[in-house]
Amino acid sequence: MSLEVLITGSSRPQLWPIFWESFKKMCVIRKPYEVIAHEDFVFPEESNKVITYLEDLKSKNEIHTIDTDRPPKGLGHCMNHYITKRLTAKYVFYLQEDWYMERPVDIDQIMWVMDQNPKINLIFFNKIRNVGSINHQEQKEFTYSGLKMCLYHAWPFLPGIWRTDFARKRWVYRKDHPEGAMTNAFGTHDQRTSVDYCVNNIGAYIYGPQGDSRYVRHLGNDWRMASWRLEEGRPGGNHNSLTMDRPYMAPWVPYFASPTQRGDLAEVSE
Repeated sequence: MSLEVLITGSSRPQLWPIFWESFKKMCVIRKPYEVIAHEDFVFPEESNKVITYLEDLKSKNEIHTIDTDRPPKGLGHCMNHYITKRLTAKYVFYLQEDWYMERPVDIDQIMWVMDQNPKINLIFFNKIRNVGSINHQEQKEFTYSGLKMCLYHAWPFLPGIWRTDFARKRWVYRKDHPEGAMTNAFGTHDQRTSVDYCVNNIGAYIYGPQGDSRYVRHLGNDWRMASWRLEEGRPGGNHNSLTMDRPYMAPWVPYFASPTQRGDLAEVSE
């Protein structure tokens, strides 16, 4: 099997159905693949609701493995386990249950392009519009085997296809802020301002050409479950759709109000 789909989550039963339906609708995968769902029990009563939902999906053969950490151990520990011990496929499609796929993507094509171009190690889907540069780090547009993409200077944990063996070799474990630890393993900020350096040492790319609208929407901006993000024992963070969603969406993608941790709906004003 060439692909494993890894989905990590933490006590957000309201988000799982929204995420899962978008995954089934927008992600084209024709070859056999395994789906692994991991639940971190931050709030046990809520995580139990997630497990009930996942067990129903498993009974329908939509997912294949359900793993849990009780008590919760955090994303860093979770990712360390899968990258160093559990994953065996050539590629892993990494997802979290608070991502909504807004636009269709052909996962088989992406893996084929990565097969043809061994120096591509990650192709991920942006949550904002593709821009020319961020923090003086150029996002140069490339075309590999007919697929347009933009160079990136880090290793983000946005939804994306990872080359598993490369990620395993470069993985650096840190309990907190694991995404930053992984990125720092590839060099300093100054080193990563070089296009050639990023091409030769990281091989991470954003799906789509420069100027392209985003492909994913982050539903979890005010559902932050990491221990350092909790606020008075509740999920932390905030969300404003007018600044965090609307400017980056493709104009033909309909907007919908998503649930928030406070129990109301996300900002929907035009």
